[in-house]
Amino acid sequence: MTTSGPTDVSIACSSESRLLQAALGRLADVPADKLSLRQVAHDLKVSHQAPYVHFGSKRQFLAAVAGLGLEQAAAQAARGVASAPDNPIDRLHALADAYLAFIGGNPHLHDLAYGPAVAMRDHPLLQRAAIAYWSLLHATVAACQPKGIREEEVLRRSAIVWGSVYGLARLAAFEKIPSTVPGSTHALVHEALDGLYAGWQSSTEHAAGG
Repeated sequence: MTTSGPTDVSIACSSESRLLQAALGRLADVPADKLSLRQVAHDLKVSHQAPYVHFGSKRQFLAAVAGLGLEQAAAQAARGVASAPDNPIDRLHALADAYLAFIGGNPHLHDLAYGPAVAMRDHPLLQRAAIAYWSLLHATVAACQPKGIREEEVLRRSAIVWGSVYGLARLAAFEKIPSTVPGSTHALVHEALDGLYAGWQSSTEHAAGG
């Protein structure tokens, strides 16, 4: 089956890159469902059909935009983890900080990348970026595990970490956490990570002792 969209993960064409960068700039202020491809093209003084010519459809274009933004966010997160102290839990906290910064600084981009508007399969750039971010999370969580933990358990714990950070951040963004709950979103997230980490260690100790 052939498609009119790009098949290479790299964005080699400068016009494609300019379109993606322009759309990313607009996502800083408007959500994806309000993003006008005509306005993006107008900003660059190109034909309003340019996004469709290069990407085939609005969905594929938005997926590529999400991919470029997520790629940048994953790279920033990797730098944060690499610069953290050489301690597994400190690196996990650094990864959470990077993810919170991503959600807080680029909420529309985050919602596009991880929301229902596009699927990872809609553009190779988004698929690659999502794999890179997940791989970073998986490696960081794996480093926090005691010896003897099976891979399927590491995967499960990686998903739990992501869900915990994501859930708290989104609840806070929509002001759904009761005002009676003490502590900032940052504090709640890091307390949750400390609790998970302690549980990972104690569960192994209990198993060994039993």
